[in-house]
Amino acid sequence: MSRQPVLFILWTLQGLIALAWLALLPGSTEGSLLFALSGARLALIGMALVLAGFSAGLAWRTRRTEFAPSPAQRDSLYISSLIVALSAPTTIIVLRALGQTSSFTYSAYADRLAPLAFWLATSALELALWLTWQQRKEIVTSLTPAKNFLRITLYILLSLTILTAFIAIIRPSLPAKDGSYGGPTTPLLEWQILLALIIGLVFITLHLHSSWPKYERWMPLLVYFFTCLLWLSQPINPGFFATPPRAPNFEIYPFSDALIYAQYAQSALAGHGFLWPDVPTRPLYVALLTWLHAIAGQDYTHIIILQTLLLAAFPAVLYLLGKELGGPPLGIGLALLAALRDLTANIAAPFALNYTYSKLFFSEIPAALLISLFTLLAIRWLRPLPIPLRITNYAIRNTHYALLIGSTLGLAALIRLQSAVLLFGVVLVGLVAIPNRKQWALGTVLMALGLGLTFAPWLARNLLATGGLVLDNPTSQTMTLARRWSGDNGNDLIPKRPGESVAQYSGRMMSLALDNLRQQPGRILGAAAGHLINNETGNLLIFPQRDHLDSPAELLWPQHAFWQDSQPDALRLAFYLLLLAFGLAVAWGKNGPLGLLPLGLSLLYNAVTALFLSSGDRFLVPVDWAAYLYLFLGLLTLVSLALSPVTRMRENVAAWLSARYNGETAQGEPGPVSSQGVRGFFLPVALILLIGASIPLTELAFPKITPLKTAATPPTETALYGRAVYPRWYAAGDGEPGSAKRGYGKSDEARLVFFLVGEQSTLVIFPLKTPPAFFPNASDVTVIGAQKDGFAQADKIIVTKNGQSAEYISP
Repeated sequence: MSRQPVLFILWTLQGLIALAWLALLPGSTEGSLLFALSGARLALIGMALVLAGFSAGLAWRTRRTEFAPSPAQRDSLYISSLIVALSAPTTIIVLRALGQTSSFTYSAYADRLAPLAFWLATSALELALWLTWQQRKEIVTSLTPAKNFLRITLYILLSLTILTAFIAIIRPSLPAKDGSYGGPTTPLLEWQILLALIIGLVFITLHLHSSWPKYERWMPLLVYFFTCLLWLSQPINPGFFATPPRAPNFEIYPFSDALIYAQYAQSALAGHGFLWPDVPTRPLYVALLTWLHAIAGQDYTHIIILQTLLLAAFPAVLYLLGKELGGPPLGIGLALLAALRDLTANIAAPFALNYTYSKLFFSEIPAALLISLFTLLAIRWLRPLPIPLRITNYAIRNTHYALLIGSTLGLAALIRLQSAVLLFGVVLVGLVAIPNRKQWALGTVLMALGLGLTFAPWLARNLLATGGLVLDNPTSQTMTLARRWSGDNGNDLIPKRPGESVAQYSGRMMSLALDNLRQQPGRILGAAAGHLINNETGNLLIFPQRDHLDSPAELLWPQHAFWQDSQPDALRLAFYLLLLAFGLAVAWGKNGPLGLLPLGLSLLYNAVTALFLSSGDRFLVPVDWAAYLYLFLGLLTLVSLALSPVTRMRENVAAWLSARYNGETAQGEPGPVSSQGVRGFFLPVALILLIGASIPLTELAFPKITPLKTAATPPTETALYGRAVYPRWYAAGDGEPGSAKRGYGKSDEARLVFFLVGEQSTLVIFPLKTPPAFFPNASDVTVIGAQKDGFAQADKIIVTKNGQSAEYISP
């Protein structure tokens, strides 16, 4: 017996419900035409009557003649029904979100349209289910290979549910205020996810075409060029970390942490190394920034153009990583999301907090580029060799890959130190994934060698500068650890003792931190667990959560930092956990345990960050690509399954879901290393040493500037000579919004503030009632004034550049 009349009778009843719903809505008698109902309400009621009547007519007709659509009609009806079932409730949700802030009119529209949206959504969903039921045998047969994947999904979803319940139980007992809790970072927008999804589905349809592989080799290059064009097409939006132009030069200058990195680079350009004998934080990025300045000059926009040409490789690497784990559909979607997210961050720069993206002097995107490349190399090293490859070639492959993995991670650690811990994750996975213990041991040694060779030149430089083995600036690492583990959540520095070297200071800070851990392990580890939970929750919210919409245009670009203002919604988090489960299951099904490697590395990295009692915000960015890798893969899988009733999609979806990316294993002992392998070993070693040595060599590459001693110094004052970088003039009562930094925070005194690079590098504050007419960035200056705690108070400045000079005296 046909079920069509039942379907259309159900539509008729739903139409009558919608009609009654509309009639019973409260309204106003003003402007009413009939029965105290407005013209708009009467029109909507008329539409409900038409829909109910149309459904009743279909029910009557199909009692005698069954509706039998052709395959093409059935596919069109199914796709249309899915679109309507999703778009109808989405329209109401958007109107209600707009009604919270924009205009009450939007809420009124939502109330009036909700009954019709109810009919459209339920009827469309019922039609989709009916069409699916008609093809149930064909669908089940074609998706039989996916049964294993669905079983894995259930196991993972059950595990995530248990873990979530456990976290919900223990979280209230964890310390809530230890350290620095940040919110989610800049999220992906809904239209960006939808666009990536559509393109991913297109790539699924290309999966079976034999002509596709010959074009696939060009995709990373195409992704790179697309990213360059996209990012370079956007002007820089000034914000907190790249401040708006102000007197005297009205140029964009870096600020906060970005200013610190730039000051180190400016010091190297002036021939004083990285503020020698200081140990700069993020040394590799500082060296890169130095060369970008040397090539592009002092113009911020020109430097960003060069930086973009380097960082645009990040989406291309994500394409390769996604293709390695889930094929081209995942790769292209992942690359597109990374490229588009950068645009969102640029739009949000004027009002967002603690953000990062490609147009800032920040280390997170470079770290993400290197960590994603490290992950790609690690997966290829861990993946079993296809049988046709000769076993004797394994030693060459193992040597080169392992050295590249170790050195890439070393470079990442010279940008974000906690990256080094990821080596332990790969070594542990290798212990399980590589059956031959000799191969695993050889690879482990070579990875450690690559890491050590990368570190060696920098450690040698720091040994010469500080008298000890120091890898990173202790103020940003061991001192922060000691201060936060002691319970101090502020930004106060623990001072060095008189005569204490940097290495001794770093050792004392580590001892202090460990003493605190021994005394209060429960508080510190509990706080770290809370930060890890906050990190992982923030990763889930890389898919957006809205609080309200300020205008319809905010659906395209944000107008307020909604990701920082809204509280996590339980229902939305549950849906994202479902997507995560689907993504993890497909990654496992296609790659075995290797498919979970990005998740494991992300957890490991975030756990180390959490040990510093820090979480959220831009600190998620180096590894949060792993979160949207699995979330997008889960969404792509869910939608692919939903489209499987479409005849043209069914075969493609089944083929994509059943495709595996770890070929059969090549077993046996590794063969001897050929002479080519021996010669090839020394080239990567030399290259690794050269890249590592490029950091200290950068300090030696630029001659010292010659100080211009152009003024006599009064006996009661001090004269400083050097280069003035990033001069900013503030009127009385003005300062950088949201900053309390000395000189830059709001003050009752009008002043010129800049950083002096020279034999005595320091912050300079110069009281000046009006902005100087001539004070270019990176000009040579003579500063006469008094040295104070952490800065110089200037009374007189002589500035010179390109043959022009000026003299200013404080009032």
